[in-house]
Amino acid sequence: MKDLVCLHAGTSGPETWDRFVPEFEALGYRVHCPALLGHGTAPRRRPYRLDDFRDQVLRDLDGLGRITLIGNSLGAFVASAVAVAQPDRVDRLVLEEIPIPPRTTADGAPTTRELPRLALLVTGWLARRRCDPTLLRDVITDLRRPNPTWWSGLPAVTAPTLILAGGPKSHLDQTRFRLLATTMPQATITTIEAGHRIHTHTPDRWLAEVKPFLAFKNG
Repeated sequence: MKDLVCLHAGTSGPETWDRFVPEFEALGYRVHCPALLGHGTAPRRRPYRLDDFRDQVLRDLDGLGRITLIGNSLGAFVASAVAVAQPDRVDRLVLEEIPIPPRTTADGAPTTRELPRLALLVTGWLARRRCDPTLLRDVITDLRRPNPTWWSGLPAVTAPTLILAGGPKSHLDQTRFRLLATTMPQATITTIEAGHRIHTHTPDRWLAEVKPFLAFKNG
């Protein structure tokens, strides 16, 4: 049986994948849905840095062999970072609405619009039952920083990669997905105009794209 790891978005949680687990199990996967740092009962470690999320997931996966990764938003970036760290271990990647950090200080930001600092704090406070209220502010700050190490590691990720874009309803800069796809050897882009959390807003359309991409693993 193959191992499939599903990583949730910031301020979300592992339960966001519950409705899809039976579908993945029917394809022959053993499904793992860990909580990211600062969410639920997972450890809290301020400030929250992107490398820390990656390292925590790698620790959570200790003992597994080759894996397929699915992630949404922050979870998508963490999935890509795991693949950059251990490219030979990853069979396939599904990156749903991945925020793409700048390459240099001259490069663009992941988003087309930025939330003011106060709005980030309010959003974090409203999500405090699910995650550390400071987490969202720290993550967005880190995603706005140039990340040349991540960019330089992407060409080594040869696993087939499905990039899911949410279209104009999303706050992410959709033009950056093409930049990512041209950097990864086997990446393709599919747009489902549902906004940032495609799997939540249009689960049937999401599954229609993801299941065929993963189904080759059966048997």
